[in-house]
Amino acid sequence: MLAGLFIVGIKGNRIDKELQDFLKTYKPLGIILFSKNIPPSYEETREFIFSIKGIVKNILISIDEEGGRVKRIEPPFELPPARKIGELYERGEISDDEIIELGKKLGSFLSYLGIDINFAPVVDLYGYNNTVIGDRAYSQDPQITCKIAEAFANGMLSGGILPVAKHFPGHGLVSEDSHITLPISEPDQEEIQKHILPFARISNSVYGIMTSHIIIKGIDNNLPCTLSPVCLQKLKEFFHGFIISDDLCMDALKNYGDIPELAIKAFLAGCDILLICSDNYNLLAKTFENFAKFIKENRKEIQSRLDEAVKKVSLLKKQISLLKKGKLKLHLI
Repeated sequence: MLAGLFIVGIKGNRIDKELQDFLKTYKPLGIILFSKNIPPSYEETREFIFSIKGIVKNILISIDEEGGRVKRIEPPFELPPARKIGELYERGEISDDEIIELGKKLGSFLSYLGIDINFAPVVDLYGYNNTVIGDRAYSQDPQITCKIAEAFANGMLSGGILPVAKHFPGHGLVSEDSHITLPISEPDQEEIQKHILPFARISNSVYGIMTSHIIIKGIDNNLPCTLSPVCLQKLKEFFHGFIISDDLCMDALKNYGDIPELAIKAFLAGCDILLICSDNYNLLAKTFENFAKFIKENRKEIQSRLDEAVKKVSLLKKQISLLKKGKLKLHLI
């Protein structure tokens, strides 16, 4: 089990010997695609993705396709920023059913290409963090955010894509961008609960929730949520699906260890799947091997944490299989 809990980045948009050797040797759980990985046409993209699936059986293909400024593939229909959808919803100009239909169109499109998981919807609240979230968020109102996100997630599911909500406990609790620094905030408990509410409400409509690399004093004074057992336990109080880290290569975590160390710390904190967006195959290999060595040397002490993660990943694979066969029911968890 070198890489069975990892989703990682890859180089380029074609199958070459380096990629083929990497995938055959380490067999990661999944791949995350970026714009650099997308060939010029939809048919070429589909061919590329299914070629990857031909190398590693049951490998999961994931993407960030939110609409607006965060999109890796230009869909053949308009997918507006989340905030635009939120504004329409607040004015009564778009219905739940129309949002479901938009999510279904996106899900059907991504599923046709061979993609399995979309890291969306964003359920961070609008108007709190404009450096990285901004118009990626639906609304300042947690109740409205819940309704839109739930409809969009259910639409994606009905279209054949598994949605993952992000970024717990809410990137709106901080003002800085965790890609470039470690955000730290000390909100009161009422404010914390306001930002957590959308995650609790959507927990029956998504099968995964992504963490954020932010320190929220009042939850954990010292550790960013991705590395904090205390923070992730709060999530587990109401969510029983898989927890995935945000990209471990982000600068918010740089003072907590190198990537191999961060993978272990995030896993021990409660992340079932570890996301590393780097396409440095040597770094990834080192991380997998270091992780496997750690598991082997500490299995007795960490067996329950390992069992939990493996169980959730096994369930995820089963859910994807059922989803692709049209047999997955909504609100399963």
